Amino acid sequence: MEKTKTSAVLRTRRLSSKMLRFLVDAEDETLREFAQASKTGRAAKTLVKQGPLRVTLVALKKGTALPPHHVAGPVSIQILRGCLDLTTDNGAVDLPTGSLASLQAGLIHAAKARDDSAILITFAMP
Repeated sequence: MEKTKTSAVLRTRRLSSKMLRFLVDAEDETLREFAQASKTGRAAKTLVKQGPLRVTLVALKKGTALPPHHVAGPVSIQILRGCLDLTTDNGAVDLPTGSLASLQAGLIHAAKARDDSAILITFAMP
């Protein structure tokens, strides 16, 4: 029986020691290529999955929209590259490179990439 390889993009890392480290730029470069080739214009990789904690890196092509959605717990969104238009029921805000937004649990939000973008999302599952 032949072993199947899991794509590096699809692999999730569970904390197996007291600390994990990532070369985020290298991860972003790989995801950027997948996003450019994707029909949806996006690619994502969960970097950490430990108990309720999730840390996910997302690459978005310019113009890619994320439909309205919510997360059961609080969520933070850090813009590593590009610019994101984030919309909630309170209105829209621009999140340029270097921005960090924190959303309360259950807040419905949508987003659209104004540029090719990379975002780091951290949240806790209930």
